[in-house]
Amino acid sequence: MDVRLLLVEKVAASAAIGLLIGLEREWAHKEAGVRSFAITALLGTLAWLVSPTLAFVQVGIIIMAILLVNFFSMVKDHPVEITTSLALALTNILGILVGMGDFFIAFTCAIVITALLSWKTEIVAFTSKLKVSEIRGTLLMGFITAVVYPLLPDSYIDPWNIINPRSIWFTVIIVSALNFVNYVLLRQLGMRGMKYSAILGGLVNSAATSALLGQELKASPEFAVAAPSYFLLADLAMIVRNGALVAIFSWAAGPQASLAVLVVLGPMLVVAAIISLIIYLSSRRKPQQPSQDPKLTSPLAVRSVLNFGLLFLSLTVVSGVAQRFFGAIGFLAVVVLGALASAAASSVLVGTHIQMHLITAGPAAIAIYFASVVGLIENVVIFYIVTRNRQICLRLALFSLLIVLAGGAAIALIGLFGL
Repeated sequence: MDVRLLLVEKVAASAAIGLLIGLEREWAHKEAGVRSFAITALLGTLAWLVSPTLAFVQVGIIIMAILLVNFFSMVKDHPVEITTSLALALTNILGILVGMGDFFIAFTCAIVITALLSWKTEIVAFTSKLKVSEIRGTLLMGFITAVVYPLLPDSYIDPWNIINPRSIWFTVIIVSALNFVNYVLLRQLGMRGMKYSAILGGLVNSAATSALLGQELKASPEFAVAAPSYFLLADLAMIVRNGALVAIFSWAAGPQASLAVLVVLGPMLVVAAIISLIIYLSSRRKPQQPSQDPKLTSPLAVRSVLNFGLLFLSLTVVSGVAQRFFGAIGFLAVVVLGALASAAASSVLVGTHIQMHLITAGPAAIAIYFASVVGLIENVVIFYIVTRNRQICLRLALFSLLIVLAGGAAIALIGLFGL
């Protein structure tokens, strides 16, 4: 490539990065704007092209200049622009990266920096709603990922090749992270966005969401109009979660098992979505504003993480032993019974057994079907215990039966044609 053309590209890229970040700062009415950021980026690029030593020296000069400007601002009782100062220093480093030829890293970082600067309001609003338990949960997530996981042995510790501590803990990390993301989103939305809360709640814990919807119905009788629709949305989210967990943990063994699970759960999802849509369209009247926020506990509390880890370990051991002595029937029984405690744990168990080639696609699809059926029945029972509303619960039971029959028909098709 022509050297002069490459130099032109570096100068243009450096100026573009400075302009991108500078435009956001200009829009935010900061003193350092488009020109300052563009010149700072170009300074880094040109300094590197002249000499790497000069580039490192000018970084120090830039930092000293930023410190002096902020010092004089403090002396004059002006606010210190820490964020803008850091962005300016980073822009200079990005200019050096462009001079080195790392265009991808430079532009990626520039986009991330600009996004963080422009999302100040949203980030402040998001963090203001966080609880201490959720911040501690984030720290716990980092601890179990970066500290505990590398210390565990990556080999089977039993003579039957059932228990692999690192593999089991990795499962705990993945499920806890997914649940925590959904939980934080649910906390941010609150019960104001009931449709979204029902879906996110179903992804976190459909049984707890059923109880919440039941409590809302007791507090607001007018909520009876929309309760069935939201209940089915939680069921739909639970089925999606079960299928997704199987796919995540079984994908390494090939897509066949995921396809079999999709064939079974797909009709159930379609039926649940259609029924929920029909109920929603048939009741245009808006329900009363929900009166309470969700009270789901953080899935990254120490007790929650340990409970899930112990439950999954127990299911892994019991299912491994049952499969050795009773074959696929024993494994299926463990999955169904385990779904009473946690359908998510049973779904992960199915996925990991597929990954280890302990079961094939057909038995896996049947197992996740019955685990989902247990979840559907459990949700109706919990809703009835909370509300004691026989009329609505009978409707929900009928809707759940239609969903179950759709999956059963798919199971029959797999048995006839094979998959």
